[in-house]
Amino acid sequence: MPSTHDHSVGAQPVREQRSSFPDAGHSPGNGWGVAVERGPEWLFLRIEVPETRAGAGDRSPLAERLWGMIREHRAHRVVLELDRVCSIDDSLIGAIADVGTRVRDDGGLIRVCGLSEPNLSRLQSVVCEAQLPHFDSRSAAVVGGDRAIP
Repeated sequence: MPSTHDHSVGAQPVREQRSSFPDAGHSPGNGWGVAVERGPEWLFLRIEVPETRAGAGDRSPLAERLWGMIREHRAHRVVLELDRVCSIDDSLIGAIADVGTRVRDDGGLIRVCGLSEPNLSRLQSVVCEAQLPHFDSRSAAVVGGDRAIP
């Protein structure tokens, strides 16, 4: 059941919606959680560790679910927040790369933030940084400022 919370980005209030869904790379009943926040010009998708509730959420592939959320919010500027992901696996890398391609092909902008150095190295072994730039934080991703993790 989605829950909502009020948050603010700058002075603008946004709504957060949480959902969980299983990813094809995880056993049935496990799914990545996603916290959705809408800012004035950006959509923030925070990917969280898989949940263990049996049968929870939609069984669509992760990339399809993320793309559906982006389309639902009619977003053209997206930040994928990955600071709660301890270890990035091939299925998550594939989903991130797929969503990045879809956003760019649709004329949008996508950025990633919060990855540890080992996880960032794994991601960049598949996707070049020019296509999915990584920033230390959400605020750095929004302004495109200095990166703490190159």
